[in-house]
Amino acid sequence: MFPAQLTNALLLPTKGRLVGIDRNNRIFTFLFALFPGLLVSGTSVTLVCAFLWAIISLVLRRFPWQMTRQDRIIGWIFTAYVLVTVFVVLLSPNLAKGAEYLLKMIPFLAVWAIIPRLRVSLDGRIGPFFVTGAGIGMIGALIYSVVQMLLHESRATGGAGNAAVFGLFAVLFGSIALLNVHSQSKTERLIAVAGFTCGLVCVFLSGTRSAWLVIPFHCAILFWYLRGQTLPSINRTVKLLMALLLVVVALAAVPKIMDRYSALQTDIVQLDEDPNNISSLSARLLLWSGAEKAFLASPLVGQGPQNRMQSVNRALDLPPEKYMLFTHVHNGFLNAAVDGGVLGVLALLLLLSAPIVAARLKEPGPGRDLTTALSLLLVTAYVITGMFGIMFGHDATDAVFIYVTLLICTISGPTPYLSVREISDRAEQDKAALVA
Repeated sequence: MFPAQLTNALLLPTKGRLVGIDRNNRIFTFLFALFPGLLVSGTSVTLVCAFLWAIISLVLRRFPWQMTRQDRIIGWIFTAYVLVTVFVVLLSPNLAKGAEYLLKMIPFLAVWAIIPRLRVSLDGRIGPFFVTGAGIGMIGALIYSVVQMLLHESRATGGAGNAAVFGLFAVLFGSIALLNVHSQSKTERLIAVAGFTCGLVCVFLSGTRSAWLVIPFHCAILFWYLRGQTLPSINRTVKLLMALLLVVVALAAVPKIMDRYSALQTDIVQLDEDPNNISSLSARLLLWSGAEKAFLASPLVGQGPQNRMQSVNRALDLPPEKYMLFTHVHNGFLNAAVDGGVLGVLALLLLLSAPIVAARLKEPGPGRDLTTALSLLLVTAYVITGMFGIMFGHDATDAVFIYVTLLICTISGPTPYLSVREISDRAEQDKAALVA
């Protein structure tokens, strides 16, 4: 039974220093994949705990500090992003208000401690828990979302508390779940398909239009990855089930699409008929206009993140009582431009390249194909939704991007993909290898 296989693969109940570290890596990774749709704050808590635990273990010399050349490249990319942020904060006025932005940079330095810890685990043993956990998490997220909708919520927020963030994680982790559809385990294949379907339904229930734009790109990436895999034969029952799942997605999608399309139409009409009314669309247009002006006022190093909205409101020449009360300008690139100017935009582009660089620097093989697909799913989701909302600066979005990138780093290129069932079957061999 799958629960027994999962438990056996996760826990490795044998004493030993490296066995314990490997066991904790598996548990951390599985839990991290569960959290985005169910308890979004759990992602940042998991990352911080893993970071602190790794530092303590390194100090106590419980495992060696080992990073490959590729790992160090990613480490320096993350560090460069941190250094640029620190530089613009220190260079800009209101330094006292910049402290919170400096604290937000600390998790990006986790790369230097967590990668060596993850490398204690044997090749190919961590990724399957992440992909399977993503599927299970999305199934739970749909149940959570349905309960919210039954309580007359207009948009599902899952465990995120924010429909936009939930939409981002639903489309991302639903797509990640489908990477497991070629698994040797029938149960894991069912979880993959169910997780993908539930993720799509959650995306539509969230009403996050920018996340809807991600779906065709993710379908293309998944098609590219899965066409190179050995997929199980599809019988008539499976075809019927797939058709049923498409109907379920359509039933969830059509009402929400019509509702959000109607809201967009209303916003467009109000731009002409009632320009003083602040709608979702008009607010974004104002924010983008103010962000552009704030950027042009200091194009090289920006205004500093602590002065972001103050400089945008000042650029719009709004009276204090009409100041926009948002914390960001609903565009990740404009956020970076206002915060750090050209330097900030370059740092953001460098950060977004990290997962793809980590994947493509690997040797050819199943592991590189998997990590390439995973990196493309991650970056496209962040870039597309980030064009209309938040990208970085939110504890959960930061944590997910960081941990997925670190996971990509630790999967070697030639490593074959293993199912949880196969890892469970190899538990005794794994324990012996780690104890030796």
